[in-house]
Amino acid sequence: MKITYHNIEKLKEINHLLEQLPNTVYCIEKELLSGATIGQHIRHILEFYTCLVSGTKKGSVCYDDRKRDKLIETDIAYAMNTIEYLTLFLDNINCDESLTLEFNYTTASEEKLKVTSSLYRELVYVLDHAIHHLAIIKIALQEDNIKLDDTFGVAPSTIRFRNSCAQ
Repeated sequence: MKITYHNIEKLKEINHLLEQLPNTVYCIEKELLSGATIGQHIRHILEFYTCLVSGTKKGSVCYDDRKRDKLIETDIAYAMNTIEYLTLFLDNINCDESLTLEFNYTTASEEKLKVTSSLYRELVYVLDHAIHHLAIIKIALQEDNIKLDDTFGVAPSTIRFRNSCAQ
C-alpha cells in the first residue's frame, strides 16, 4: 500500500471523530491540554497537511509557516471540508518528488535551515505527527465520555507489538 493510502485512512479517522463531537467539546479549553482545545489540536494536524500541499506546489515545505486558521479550530464543518480537500489532494499523488524542508528550531532568530527531503518522506512525517496528536486528543476526550477505538492515536508498530504479545 502507498503512503498516501495510510494518510487518507488517518484523515478519515479524524473525520469520523469530528462527526461524533459536539461543538462544545470541540471548542472548550481543557486544563489537561494546558488550556488548548480539541479543535486547536485538529487544526494543528490539518495545517501540517496543508503546509505540505502548498509546499509541493513550490518545491519547499515549512511547517513553521502555518496559517493558524481559527475556522478549523472552531467550526467542525469547516474542518471536515478541509479534510475533504486534503483527501482529494492525497488521492491525486502518483509519484514521489523532491522537496526542500525548511525549519527553524531556535527562538532567537528567524533564520531557516534547509534539508533535502521528498513528498513521500514528508507524508510519513505528517502521518506520524497526526497519530501523536490523536493520542493527546484521546486522553483529553476521556473526561467527556467520547468512545474511541482502542487503536485511536496508537502507532501501527505499537498495535503490531501489542498483538504479538497477546498471542
